Amino acid sequence: MLGVFLVLCSTISAQNQILYDQYNDVSFYNPAVSNVNDGYSHLTQVWSHIAFTPRDFKRHYETEPYEDIDVGARYQGRIGHNIFSASYHYDGYSFFHQHTLNFSYGYEFVIKEKHRLSIGGRVQLNFCDIMPSKLSVRTEWLKTFQMTPDIDLGIEYRLRGLHLGVSVMNLAGSSATNYTALIIYERRMYANVSYDFFLDKGKNVMLSPHLLFYYGQHSVNAELGVDFNFWKYAHVGYCFRIQEMRHIATVGMEYKGFMLDIASDSAPRTYKQRLQIMLGYKF
Repeated sequence: MLGVFLVLCSTISAQNQILYDQYNDVSFYNPAVSNVNDGYSHLTQVWSHIAFTPRDFKRHYETEPYEDIDVGARYQGRIGHNIFSASYHYDGYSFFHQHTLNFSYGYEFVIKEKHRLSIGGRVQLNFCDIMPSKLSVRTEWLKTFQMTPDIDLGIEYRLRGLHLGVSVMNLAGSSATNYTALIIYERRMYANVSYDFFLDKGKNVMLSPHLLFYYGQHSVNAELGVDFNFWKYAHVGYCFRIQEMRHIATVGMEYKGFMLDIASDSAPRTYKQRLQIMLGYKF
């Protein structure tokens, strides 16, 4: 199960998607992926997270902690082989407040009933409200509100329990610029592989290991994880992000289309702990 981070320096590299800490929910990375299945045609989700910052944060970072606000909402749908989604995400983490709108469309090809290949694209609109008072550089030239569009592309192949996907986010590599690139939406490539193993004859207990690899202009990272699903009503999971040394534990429940997911993560390099909550409904 998956979430997002920002790296702050004089110029910030921004990833405009929350990477929600939920196994196999790579639809945040890959517009060819849909979570609508098992007889459902629509999915709605809302999420937020709470960050806990220790009192000695200033001693480690020599600065005051930024507010850490993150909320979002998303709709996904499927009509025949057409998959589509729309989402809103607000991130108030750093020296700017960011509002992101996403609209995606994909199509699933079925080959000999067993093989499925999905191709999708997504349009992003990022609206950045920059706060000069939180910057340590000269700001008299600063345009405080900027809009940056971008595009994501993805493809996914599925065969029974096997999932293979490749995607590129921020294909244009857009940036909010005032004489210098202040906020850069880094172009990134993602590759994911996972497999669903059934551990009992009734196919009620499923073990799903996954690997996520991503490469950017200034970063390389990988995530290893595993998820247990019980009778399609409950699941628990764990994953580890290598570069960040981030540990993520998850637990979730689903009943008659209603979904609740909770994820807790921590990383020694950030001196923070986060608690994420997602509510959803399939219909």
